[in-house]
Amino acid sequence: MKDTTQQNETQLPSMKMSKEISDGLKIAFDKCSSIIGKAEALKELGFASQIISKSPTLQKCSIQSVIDAVVNSSRVGITLNPTLRLAYLVPRKNTATLEISYMGLITILKKSGGCKYIEAHIVYQDEAFEYNPANNTLSHTIYYATTESEHKQRKAIGCYSRAVLITNEIVYCFMPMWEIEKVKRFSEGSDSKWSAWQNWEEEMIKKSVIKRHFKTLVNNVEVTEVIEALRIEDENNPIAKQSKPNMFNFDFEE
Repeated sequence: MKDTTQQNETQLPSMKMSKEISDGLKIAFDKCSSIIGKAEALKELGFASQIISKSPTLQKCSIQSVIDAVVNSSRVGITLNPTLRLAYLVPRKNTATLEISYMGLITILKKSGGCKYIEAHIVYQDEAFEYNPANNTLSHTIYYATTESEHKQRKAIGCYSRAVLITNEIVYCFMPMWEIEKVKRFSEGSDSKWSAWQNWEEEMIKKSVIKRHFKTLVNNVEVTEVIEALRIEDENNPIAKQSKPNMFNFDFEE
């Protein structure tokens, strides 16, 4: 019987990529295999090859950064499958980086046991919204725009996340829009056309508050995937303070 894993592995370079990138993906495959096994690693390399072959900018990134970005997805336990949108390969200058989406952070958080459930909602100016951090209460009447053009004209005033802990306690985290804009300004390459902020702005708004809540909820969780996710996020946002966040401390910079 033929070794189909080896056969599929040798097919990776056939996509529209340079030999250097193809060789780099083989190195990434070996590293991913030691983390998630050969079968899953082959799937991830297939997704990575598909993404990179469609992006001339990613193909210009350093080979080592491509390897690191792909391997990092395995280290945090999330897939590069484009349909699931848990993580993206994003070029920043000549460096490929792993951009974990807000859904990716949620997936990691739930796997770690940090909470049972967590969701994020953007708050718009035309909605009824009240938040009292002192007693951890929040009320939000969501209004859904009837058309895309109507939605684009609405003004966001902030975003919050709602988490259900293992103890069934419900806790909230809120960020006003001016803070989220500050996070965006300090995000490297946020004004680039390849930036996640330019292509998935609503996701990044939700990610900002999920990330703040994430750091609070996993404060006492010693899980490798969580530690790796926080390391990657801090590397992607080098201006982030290293102090432990407070759920209601609006001076903390993501």
